[in-house]
This record gives sequence, C-alpha cells and structure tokens, in this order.
Amino acid sequence: MRFSVKILSLVFATLVLLASSCRKDPSWDVSVKTPLFNSNLGIEDLVTDSLIQINPDSSVSVIFNQELFALTADSIIGVPDSLYYMHFIIPIGLQAPPGALVMEKTESKHYDMDGAKITEMKIKSGNLVVRAFNYVGDDAFIEYSLDNSLLYGSPVMVSGLIPSFPVTGEHLYQEFDISGMYLDLRGSYLHCNALTSTLKVYANPYATSPVVINYGDSIDILVEFQDIVLDYARGYFGQYEFDEADITEFDIFEDLSIDAIDLDNVDMTVEIINSIGTDASFQLKHLEGIGQSTVALNSPWVGKTINIARAIENPPGSGIISPSTLTMDFSGSNVEEFIENLPSTLSYGMKGQLNPLGNISTGNDFVFFGQGFKAMARMEIPLNIAFSNLMLIDTVEFDLTHSESYIHESILYLDVSNGFPLSVSFRIDLLNEANSIIDSLIPDSDVQSAPVDGSGRVTEPLISHIEIYLNEIQTMHLYDAKKAVITAVFNTGSAGQKVKFYADYRLIFSVSGLFDYHIDS
Repeated sequence: MRFSVKILSLVFATLVLLASSCRKDPSWDVSVKTPLFNSNLGIEDLVTDSLIQINPDSSVSVIFNQELFALTADSIIGVPDSLYYMHFIIPIGLQAPPGALVMEKTESKHYDMDGAKITEMKIKSGNLVVRAFNYVGDDAFIEYSLDNSLLYGSPVMVSGLIPSFPVTGEHLYQEFDISGMYLDLRGSYLHCNALTSTLKVYANPYATSPVVINYGDSIDILVEFQDIVLDYARGYFGQYEFDEADITEFDIFEDLSIDAIDLDNVDMTVEIINSIGTDASFQLKHLEGIGQSTVALNSPWVGKTINIARAIENPPGSGIISPSTLTMDFSGSNVEEFIENLPSTLSYGMKGQLNPLGNISTGNDFVFFGQGFKAMARMEIPLNIAFSNLMLIDTVEFDLTHSESYIHESILYLDVSNGFPLSVSFRIDLLNEANSIIDSLIPDSDVQSAPVDGSGRVTEPLISHIEIYLNEIQTMHLYDAKKAVITAVFNTGSAGQKVKFYADYRLIFSVSGLFDYHIDS
C-alpha cells in the first residue's frame, strides 16, 4: 500500500504565512499529526490460501498435498530413437533418366523395447527427422514412408532432394511434425514392436540429361524419432521394475519463521494411484522429514510389499480410465513428531514392479498421457497448536513530504486491533529507495492476546495503543524512508498452551505520527 502525506505542505505553508505576518513572535513551535500507513493480517498471511480449509465450525485446518513419486507413460514405454538406417552402395555403373527410380526397398524391423511387447501407440507430439548424404555426382530425390502409421488418414511420408555431397558439401536434413500419428506395431511375425518402412531413391528429377551414377557411389539415410511424447500405448508392458530414492521440497512452513510447534490430531496419508492398465506391487522403503533433525516415519506400511490392481478402461478402447487406489494411513504413527520437527524437505525411497504375475492381461495393458503410477502425500493439520516466535512480515509503502522547517522530534502511534488469542511483539524497519534498512523502531511493550471464552474462541478483539518516541535523527530517517517492513512475532503463551485458529481472526493496525516543527518567520 502507498500513503502520500501531501496535506503537510498546505499546513506548513499556512503556518509560515501566519509567522511572517506576526512581528511580535518571530518563530513558531507546532505539532502536526498525520496518518502514515496501516496493515491487515489474517489466517491467509499465516498460511498460503491454497492450503487453508475452513471447517464447519469456522475453525481452520491446513491441507497439504504433495506428489512424492510418479511413473509416467514415457518412463514405462521406451520409443526407439533410431527408426531406420540404410547405407546403399550402387552395385553397377549406369546412366539414369531424370526422375527414374533407382532403388526401392521395404523393410519391417522388430524393435527391442526392454521386455515390453507393444501392439499399438499414438504419438501426442514429436518429430520425424530424416538425414541423408548423397555421394553420387548429381542430386537425388528420396521418398520415405512409415507404412504402418496413420496421420490425417494416410501413412506418414517424407520426401526431399538430396544435394550431391561431393559437389556442394551439403546434405538433406528435414523435420516432419508427427503429432497425432497412430502406429500399428503388429506387422512382424511376433505381432508386436514392429515398424515397416519403404524407401525410394530417384535420379535427379531436375536434371537436363541422363544422370551418371558410378559403381561404388552410395547414399546414406538415417530416420529418427525426436522429442516423442506418447499419447497412449497398448500391449504387454513386461515386468518393468523401478527403484527410486529422492528428496523433495516440503514448503508448508516456508513462509513462517517458527522456533517450535506443538500439534494435536495430525492426519497423514500416502495415496497410491495406479492409472496404468497393469497390476503392480510396490514398497515404500523409507520416508523421512529433514528439519531441525531427521525424523523417520515409523509405520507398518514402511518396508511392506503391497499389491495394487490395474486401472480399468470402460468401455474398452475409449480412453476413459478409472484408476485403482490404495491409501496408507499414518495417523497412528509418529506423524506429530514428524511434523513438529518442522521439516523443509522429505526424503523417500520407493521400489516396485509392474505385472508381477506376468502377462495375465494377454497383451491388453494400457497407459495414457498424463496417467501413470504415483504416490501422493496428504496431511491435514488442525490449527489447534502451540508455538513460539511465529513471525509474520508485511511491507507497506509510504511517502512523507519533506519540509524546510526544522523538526525537533516525533511520536509514532500504533493503534492495534488484535483478534488473535496470541500476544504480539512488533518491529518496524524503515527502508530507503535502495531497499536498505536505515532504522529500526521497536515498541517498549507487546500487544496482549485477545480475550477468549471457555472453548478458547476469541470473544472480541483487544484494542491497544502504543507510542514510540523518535529523536531527531530517527524522525529524519522516517522522512527518508520509502517503505516500512512490519514484523509481527506471535506467541501462544505458556509452554504447551494450544490455540485454535478461526477464519475470522485478524490483526489490524494503523500507524500515525505526531511531528514537532520549529518554524522561523
């Protein structure tokens, strides 16, 4: 917020005119009171809005959801990068008419896909890249088609003129967008993992005379997939294994500066969501919170091998998926100790296997883009807590108009409406245009907590008035400042005393100043 105090200029101008018109009193001492800035803090300033849940009784809980682990379609199905390669050597010397077909070859290739037997897939996005080098003494023209593909109703075909490398030192490089391409991989005798390609090489169609092709001339062609993202795949995915350990950010306390916290009734679950059309087994090897120390979550779920059923596609071939889910409840574990450690990161290990019983779907596994196998951690923390030195910071902008009059001193008035059942101490840091602290103002007394009823709910805000006396230097710093950083430090009182938070709790304060001026006529 920005507050500009322009009325002072009018006040000072009036006082100067009065002073100059009065011969008996050559100077004046005046006091001018003016508002400076204000702030309004609520639950949303304690915790990010997206984490807040308002309960039916208006009490507040913090809901935290975080993905721990994810296995996606691209992780499970490895699309081969190298699709086709041919090194064609001219077996005899000849002269070919312009545009004549020199060579045609159709080839079906079976690809090793790490134990998976894929029957069909669709590409969401990606390119087909063709590189070709022509070592004939004239240009050549090629057509490459991926015969068991469909894009816009026809097989994908890429064509282009290959410059003569001995003559030009250049080669053909071409990218073709295959987003939305469908592939039927059942072309081999194994009925899986097969792609059929046809390559045609023509003599330079733009030549004005027969093209001379010498014995031993050659053409090299490489076709690759690039930046492939799967839309879906079907078949048998094999017994894919995963074993991952990682550290992930845990930012629930990121915006708070707390020395200690004491919680009750924390609920924590890890939900396993299987959106893949395969059965799976998995094991949560460990889950640790790293904060003031390292606290491992202790639960029968940790280290246990668990089976989960495959997702269901209904109707078959529709792409409408109902995932299989399993919830591991850690509420009976040491979860309160885990959270009270104020972790900033979580360390976890998870391993597992798809199709632990083999190909029981008879080749009807499936996976879709955006789907996979993942673990989601969820915590619900009722804000019925005890803590010490919870710090909230608010920054406000203001601009005091400078006066040529001499400033003796000033007083800052803090009018505070405390709607929290917490005591509050304040510090005001003054920042200049470079955002450097030029002074810090600290009241001599704290704001006491608001009164509560028998259930611990605030009955009405507590109104407090605090004065901060500033000397001449501090007053000048106030005039030089462009921002004020207000730090409010909350405490719940005696050790172990828990406070329940409600959605309507707010801390409202305004700051005004009384300035003493000496005005010479």
